[in-house]
Amino acid sequence: MTAPDTQASFSLSAVLSNLKVGLCVLRGELGRVASGVLRGMEARQLRRRMDDEYAALGRRVAELLEAGPLDAAGLADDARVRELTDDARVRELAGRAAFLRDELARHAAGAATDRERHLARMARCCGSNGPGGN
Repeated sequence: MTAPDTQASFSLSAVLSNLKVGLCVLRGELGRVASGVLRGMEARQLRRRMDDEYAALGRRVAELLEAGPLDAAGLADDARVRELTDDARVRELAGRAAFLRDELARHAAGAATDRERHLARMARCCGSNGPGGN
């Protein structure tokens, strides 16, 4: 004469559906973590290369400034500034550094876009009722 246990009367399909959604979310998040680790490694490598380019640029500018006198204020005259900007090596190093800086900005923007796509994909794939979206 006991009442039926309503807590124990759940359907196997509901449990399997929840398990399927959970595995889908787990797979997506593990992929996102792996992607984030690789993206972070790439960003560190780009930053290191950019720092190297800026260091080389600084060394080249220092070499050019050592070749001629500076005025009393510590600034080179117009001819010296023109010489710096006309130097092919300085332009090359500055161009590389600017390219790497732009690449890092694109990389960061790509990470934000990838995150939004990931969230949309997870909502589509692993919505509240699973891949069927019922």
